[in-house]
Amino acid sequence: MKIRCQKCGERLDAAARFCGACGSVIADANIGRVIGGRYTLKERVSEGSIGVVYAAEQVGLGRKLAIKLLPADSAHDPTLIERFRREGEVLCRLQSGHTVTTFEFDRDADGTFYIAMERANGSTLAETFRREGAFEWPRVLRILAGLCDSLGEAHAMGVVHRNLKLENILIEPRAGNPDFVKVMDFGLAKLLPARIDLSPVGETVGAIEFMSPEQLMSRPIDGRSDLYALGVLGYLLVTGRHPFARARTYGDLVAAHVQIVPEPASSVRADLSPEVDMVFSRLLEKDPARRFPDAPALAALIGVMLAPFGFASPPGDTVLTPLGDEDTALAPLPTKPPQ
Repeated sequence: MKIRCQKCGERLDAAARFCGACGSVIADANIGRVIGGRYTLKERVSEGSIGVVYAAEQVGLGRKLAIKLLPADSAHDPTLIERFRREGEVLCRLQSGHTVTTFEFDRDADGTFYIAMERANGSTLAETFRREGAFEWPRVLRILAGLCDSLGEAHAMGVVHRNLKLENILIEPRAGNPDFVKVMDFGLAKLLPARIDLSPVGETVGAIEFMSPEQLMSRPIDGRSDLYALGVLGYLLVTGRHPFARARTYGDLVAAHVQIVPEPASSVRADLSPEVDMVFSRLLEKDPARRFPDAPALAALIGVMLAPFGFASPPGDTVLTPLGDEDTALAPLPTKPPQ
């Protein structure tokens, strides 16, 4: 994501606080700006895969929320505009309690695209992991079950996230569940085709540390690519190390995802059971057909494994129709959600 120095015009990262070309301090001109006639931008909080996120307040109501803007420097790029539009329209349809709630997607009077979202409490999974280190395995499986609720709904609507990583998952403590998770940043989400005879399109986008072999090889993808990312994420959380921690270069990591079977998680952490090993090894299968067929199937198994610990799916968590084996391709958004 790029912005321009207002003094010399140099292109800079959106997070830049000064210009390396002319030395000018970069002031964020959006602070204090009113978007859509009702949202006042208060503070820049993060940069997503597409867009910059601000803490905001709704005029007259004082409601705290987050606004994601497509920067002006990107407003002339048809590809970025389409991705931002797609993210906004898709997010407005997702209702899972484990997905960050989106209130609206619109365009300001000056042409700026924006997405208005809830401002969730808590911290990212990345921040929690850096602070606490490896988690106990029941905690990891509970987190994965929450993520399955979000992804299961998205997959059933024909949406593959493609960019799951620790930074894109929020942990929001709630009564009875200190690790209530919410998925955010569907900026690289990909739509499954409205018709399955469309030609598949492969794109290598997202966080390579969590990317499935089929993504890296630009092959057709479906929701099982997100499940592979859950396998990497779960393995990392429970062992404290990436399943391909020995990879030292970009090329090494790509080759590992595509060719190398990771060591069982129990070889890194001896207190793990064979059942836990099985969950991660199946999620990390190179062939999508050998993984879990869909997120609800994974969630169901986790429920069985955690039953002795008193775990049950939270009220309101969605049980969804399994995702089929369709190829993935860019397609027009449907006019309404699937019936």
